[in-house]
Amino acid sequence: MASNPPDGSGNIPSAEPRKPGRTRLVIALTLLAFVGGLAAMAWVMVHWRGGLGFGDEASGPPAAAAPGAAQTGVAPSDPAIDITAAMRAIRSPREVLTADQQSARVLDLDQRLARITIAAQAASGYANRAEAMMVAFAARRALDAGKPLGYVEGQLRLLFGDAQPRAVATIVNAAEEPVTLPALRAGLEAIGGAVERGSPGESWWAVTMRELRGLAVIRHAEDPSPQPRQRIERARLNVESGQMEAAIMEIEALPAQPEMARWLEQARRYNEAHRALDVIEAAAILEPRAAPMVAPTSQPPAQTPAPSATPAPTQSPG
Repeated sequence: MASNPPDGSGNIPSAEPRKPGRTRLVIALTLLAFVGGLAAMAWVMVHWRGGLGFGDEASGPPAAAAPGAAQTGVAPSDPAIDITAAMRAIRSPREVLTADQQSARVLDLDQRLARITIAAQAASGYANRAEAMMVAFAARRALDAGKPLGYVEGQLRLLFGDAQPRAVATIVNAAEEPVTLPALRAGLEAIGGAVERGSPGESWWAVTMRELRGLAVIRHAEDPSPQPRQRIERARLNVESGQMEAAIMEIEALPAQPEMARWLEQARRYNEAHRALDVIEAAAILEPRAAPMVAPTSQPPAQTPAPSATPAPTQSPG
């Protein structure tokens, strides 16, 4: 038998579960997130305060005082700090030298300066020696080529005029009329032809007797042949090898000919000039001369015009 509902309406209500509202859920989650953020921020501030830069002045250790402030008694933050005094205060004690140390350092500097001076003098001597050798070589080349000395003459007088004046004069005189090896060879050829022809004023009897005397010659095996042709050949070999004195002796032993006088004069001049060149070269190697120093001309100091006296301005009364 059915029972009637309590309200007497005759309808039986359905039993539905009660659900929480969506607004309450959102509010609860927001509050939970806010509380969690505050907790995380508090933890970070407590543990990582130094890394984030919060509270350095309160909890950090006091900064070490600057060395200069401790010794000079001036606070580092003082704007009137003396920078020079602070640098002197913090300077290393090793930089302060005693009198003995300063004397030792001065002595060491003097020794270094002396060594540098000696090295500079040696280098200057080598340079002067090289210059003198180059000048001597240029003079020899000019004489061998039969050309005038040109600018080399002035350098010879400058470098060797005081030490070897005679040698310089001989070279300069020889350069005015130079004698070359080709000229000496040609002179020997002319002498050989003149000896074969004989003297222009020589009689037929003298020529015949000279030829007869040349047919048989008695001499030692080690002695050179006295025949004119042999003498001229030996003189030519001596000229080629640079033995000018031996060549002159061979030609002087020949019968007198007009061509011989000219050749002997040239050969003697050539020999003297080259002996003078040898003297100059030896002086360039053994006795180097420093180049003369030209003293600078002292110029009087420029006179500044005296300032013109201008009358002082007068003040008008009133």
